Amino acid sequence: MYWFLENDQVLYVGKAKDLKKRLRQYTQLKRLPTKIKRMVHEAATVKWQELESEFEALLIEAELIRLHQPNYNSLLKDDKSPIYLQLTNEIYPRLLTVRKRDLDHRQLSGTILGPFPSAYRLREVLKIVRKIFPWCNQAGQSSRQELVGSTACFYYHLDQCPGACVGAISPVDYRAQLQQLVLFLRGKKKTVITNLERELKTAAEQEKYEIAAELRDRLQLIKSVTTQQYQLKPSLVLPQLTGQYREQALLHLRKLLSTYLYLPKTYPLSRIEGYDVSNTSGQLASVSMVTFVNGQPAKEHYRLFNIRTLDTPNDFQMLQEAVLRRQNHPEWGEPDLLVIDGGKGQLRAALQGWYWPAPVISIAKNPDRIILPTQIERPESGRLKIKYQIIRLPANHPTLHLIQHIRDESHRFSKKQHTSRRLKKMFK
Repeated sequence: MYWFLENDQVLYVGKAKDLKKRLRQYTQLKRLPTKIKRMVHEAATVKWQELESEFEALLIEAELIRLHQPNYNSLLKDDKSPIYLQLTNEIYPRLLTVRKRDLDHRQLSGTILGPFPSAYRLREVLKIVRKIFPWCNQAGQSSRQELVGSTACFYYHLDQCPGACVGAISPVDYRAQLQQLVLFLRGKKKTVITNLERELKTAAEQEKYEIAAELRDRLQLIKSVTTQQYQLKPSLVLPQLTGQYREQALLHLRKLLSTYLYLPKTYPLSRIEGYDVSNTSGQLASVSMVTFVNGQPAKEHYRLFNIRTLDTPNDFQMLQEAVLRRQNHPEWGEPDLLVIDGGKGQLRAALQGWYWPAPVISIAKNPDRIILPTQIERPESGRLKIKYQIIRLPANHPTLHLIQHIRDESHRFSKKQHTSRRLKKMFK
């Protein structure tokens, strides 16, 4: 990072990977545009600061231009309509992008950050920092009481929202997190790291290990994106916050269950069972039970239920029979979660025959989406009254991959058994 000065007035702020080569260009006066040539004649001093990464240089550049408003940073001052960040002054502040023309034509409350060199670079910055300091743009002026039980925003499912949209965090704690975000965007990396290290030490001393782990991961990510080796790229891939991919998948899945099914945030997901039906027009039907332990297939615990009470197509009744028979075998161990291959009909059928405490969810196809029963009533008439929540996760989401894996494995296993039964019948 470098800047030209005249009598302590900043004329221009720029950044370069090779400062010597960049400054040499300013000595080739004949090749310089008239405006830049005038800047070189006015400049009396050149100052510079060595930074550890391109990402950090981008943040410092925006902050210096915001502070000094140099006359020769035309790219960030006039015809390109520079882009800024606005942190609103609300109960749950939102982080919005605004153009210079918006700043000129209306009064904006809150904190203004920028300008940034381009909308593209700003999107890249936000993509990085949202994984470090999550925020929510859905809550706004709503109170915490009003938000409890609301529908979570898209970023909550990506673990990039602290839960303001569902009232999971108080306005005070939320604002404290955003203050760290503002400091980071203003290039105060050392201050942010010091603050987080202090919070980490306090959390560890108070045995709040879940909070301590979150702070540790945040620190690691800050240090990762501000190292010399880190480069800004169009297709940026950040490291997973919790390391192992399956651990990340289980973490997000637990968050979904705690949000919509009101399970504890520490709810165990050690054993997940998946169920699927395979038959040909109701004949030789088989229902598979596959078991995933800590997010991985445990084939020694796979089981099959050959359906003999039906010979007509009725996947719902076959599923219900299978889960009823499953509960006759407590010696197999109790599951923490059931995943049913199918839509609301299959999910309803499984719930009709399931009386153990483990929750039951399903995955429907085209497109793949997760269905959760948020409210279940068992009237005396026998037919369940169910309210559903449908979750559509991004195609690359680790939790979706885990549920798909369970679904595909249960489908493969049931189809294999059904095919085997058909071949035996043919040979007989």
